[in-house]
Amino acid sequence: MGGFTFRGCYGLRARDRSPSLPASLGGVDPRLASPVGTAQDAEGNVWIADSGHNRLLVVDDDLDRLLAAVGGAGSRPDRFDLPMRLAHHPTDRAVYVADTGNGRVQRLDYAYDGDCPQVTAVDEFGADDTFHPNGVVAHEYPDGVRVIAADEFYREGADLRGRLVVFDESGEALRSIRAVGEDNPTPLYWPQGLDVDDEGRIYVANTGYGVLHDGPVGPPKLATVVRCDRTGAAAPFEGLSDEVLAELPMPRDVAVVGSGADAQIFVPDAATGRVHVYTSVGIADGVVPEDGEDIRANAAIEDGIGVPHDGRRRGDGTRRRDDAISGDDPGPGEGDAQQRFRGPVAIDGFEGVSVPDSDADDPTLPVLTAEALAGRIGAYAVDIHTESAGRFGSVGAPRNRPGEFAVPTGSVVVADPDSPLDGCALVGDGANGRLGCIDFGAVTDGTDDSGAVTDGGRAADAEGDRGRRAGHRGGRVDPVELPATRFPFGLAYWPAGTGGGGRLFVTDYTAHYHEADEVGQVHVYAVDEAVGGETAAAKGDEGAGVSLTLVDSFGTWGMGDGEVKLPRGIAVDPRGEGVARVWVADSANGRIGAWDYDRVLDGAEPRGDRGCFGYIDGGFWNPSDVAVGDRGVYVADENNNRLQRFDGDEWHPVGEPGYGGGREFLLPISVAAREGRLFVLDLVSRSVRVFAEDGDAEGGLRPVDEHRAFGGEAAAGELWLPYLLSVGDGSDAPGLDVVVPDSTLHVAQHYTWAGAE
Repeated sequence: MGGFTFRGCYGLRARDRSPSLPASLGGVDPRLASPVGTAQDAEGNVWIADSGHNRLLVVDDDLDRLLAAVGGAGSRPDRFDLPMRLAHHPTDRAVYVADTGNGRVQRLDYAYDGDCPQVTAVDEFGADDTFHPNGVVAHEYPDGVRVIAADEFYREGADLRGRLVVFDESGEALRSIRAVGEDNPTPLYWPQGLDVDDEGRIYVANTGYGVLHDGPVGPPKLATVVRCDRTGAAAPFEGLSDEVLAELPMPRDVAVVGSGADAQIFVPDAATGRVHVYTSVGIADGVVPEDGEDIRANAAIEDGIGVPHDGRRRGDGTRRRDDAISGDDPGPGEGDAQQRFRGPVAIDGFEGVSVPDSDADDPTLPVLTAEALAGRIGAYAVDIHTESAGRFGSVGAPRNRPGEFAVPTGSVVVADPDSPLDGCALVGDGANGRLGCIDFGAVTDGTDDSGAVTDGGRAADAEGDRGRRAGHRGGRVDPVELPATRFPFGLAYWPAGTGGGGRLFVTDYTAHYHEADEVGQVHVYAVDEAVGGETAAAKGDEGAGVSLTLVDSFGTWGMGDGEVKLPRGIAVDPRGEGVARVWVADSANGRIGAWDYDRVLDGAEPRGDRGCFGYIDGGFWNPSDVAVGDRGVYVADENNNRLQRFDGDEWHPVGEPGYGGGREFLLPISVAAREGRLFVLDLVSRSVRVFAEDGDAEGGLRPVDEHRAFGGEAAAGELWLPYLLSVGDGSDAPGLDVVVPDSTLHVAQHYTWAGAE
């Protein structure tokens, strides 16, 4: 075991040295990495969990000035590994941090030195067994302050329920809550965001319920938001029949804004890019931006990445509060009711901010929303009456500079001596609508091209107790523009064989909600060397030195033969005579599409789909990736927590839900086949598994090796939200190259696998 070696991290760029504080946000231009939690202190200043950078930022209530940067990567007190969510102490100057990767809650006491807060003391809260808090809230009850943490990945053997842990103010764990209620209880699976109302009732985003809860015909598909008291007893909503507030595809957080009967409950749905609003008694009071469709009908097809801008490229300028809400870059709901929040994963009320009311009964309320796809914390005026929201401020600059990834998705390793891409890897940069080209030969020792210390190099300097960073190597990423693809996701490369640059297949993961788009969602590009004859890495210029020419598009939006919805992974199986079978994971339709592609004609002919939506053999729930191995076609059946193999006639499922490794999977999101080995990326465990294709083994797959890399330190080769891996032989390093894009750390990780005993 243990045949994996971390080779480098691609996509990190040098950050400016910390300025004198306070500093104008416009001058600092912060690029956040997977920002999640926010909290306001008594001065109204906003604390932000910049999760992927393992730090907290503090900005003023105008979102104009940076007042402090706290932390950095590490395990010592006041350092973090994925600080996910924040809560402020009810009365003291203290902030609680869900330090997910380090398995603890940290209490940071602070004092102000002028305008700048400084940490004065640190306490750590922990719990027995494995503890990975992804939510935290604090409330003062009559008998004292309680701190409640959502322990997302807790389990006991085959029991996959998570839990809430209730601490007293000293950090002693008082209670563990794994289900809400006693009669027909609601189990907690992957609980994340939390809030409490003024009566101390706890609201929980029960994010994994739709994937893991056993029902009569399988998981229910929809996640829930539930309410309980601090003992775990159900707290039913007065306007509903029970304690379940909502059922949505992916509720990641919940916030109670206001108090008493006037309170409004906000739930961001990361899958659909919308925020749902409820009254204090649980009655739905609006969807922002307005949704003309049945969310439940789309629950099976929306899986969290989405394209909240509905495929439209638009500017990502950030306006300050004194700018007009209307303008060239409207917030969700302005000018177009289908403008969406860009991956909302957290929400909080924005205290001390006044916005005009549009209606006395349905007020306009200010909220702070963490938008994962945009990499920003946005301040919005949510108008419940018109079901719209206008952004009046934000923190977080777009990640669109050369060498950066915004939302890296799929990847492909190219080994083709006749191609200018030989010895490179391509990575889909979804939110920027382009590719990044990695030249494995261009590596650094922790500095960028100018010699400035990169994120990885600085992390190594700052935290000497983690010597594993000493081997960090990273290289440049050159942008490759795609003429027709709006949100590139899956990538596959077909070598030309003799001369030329081959064909690059790219799936376009773009939602079409109103009418069919006649443009196909699988794009085929001819790969040629750009003018000048050298790759950019060799020349030292920007751009990848290749030319991509669109030669065909197929797979239009729909459910019929040759149509797809939200395609993800793709695989090409050459069949000889210039023809290849192309397999596509048709995630929204719950099936695998097949086409025969003719290189001479540059055209595709549909060859029927395989499978259907469901839980039976050959049934899929969000199939996310596909690979062609020696014994058939393998599919990552993500939300069914298993793999499936198609032998040409029948489907053979492999695996069951679990954390244990081997054939236990939780959201297996990607597969790649190479030399009789199947590589599987399991999302929840953040592991890359290697199986031998073996007809005598259980399920036809024999476990060979596994590499787990849970954490938020990109420069250490860790993973937080990886997508589609690829395997090939493109570098000079011994063994096979394994490339794993991480969508929220904004990097592509490079490992090699040299085999295992």
